[in-house]
Amino acid sequence: MALENWCQVGKLVKHKTSKEEISAIYGVIDRCLNDAGLKGLSSDQKYILSYQAAMDAGMALIYCYGYKPIKAGHHYITWQCLKDLFGEKERKTILLFEGASKKRNKLSYDIAGIASQKEADEMYQESRDFVSIVKDEITKLSDI
Repeated sequence: MALENWCQVGKLVKHKTSKEEISAIYGVIDRCLNDAGLKGLSSDQKYILSYQAAMDAGMALIYCYGYKPIKAGHHYITWQCLKDLFGEKERKTILLFEGASKKRNKLSYDIAGIASQKEADEMYQESRDFVSIVKDEITKLSDI
């Protein structure tokens, strides 16, 4: 489903982003990744922060296309839109983050200690790689 179709079914709204908005989001992404890389951080928090960096990067890309996910279910809709934007190119990575969304939700609201250090480290690396890809895409779209 193209972004305009997501808008027509009420999952996205039109949004005009700015250089300042994207720069601010980059600041949040960088903070998340920097904090996730701190020694002594729990594996749960490393996982959550790493996931959040990727999520925020994905939302920034959608903003650059002129849309914004509605609040209700915005994690789900962001990953669905990114599947449309990237197609097969990043499908495996997006599916990984889609699954990570469920785990992040459990870690944030329900239960502690379910992210192993290995999972957290993998999420951190996947997020760093994905953020780089998204920033490259944003650069191609505009002068942001």
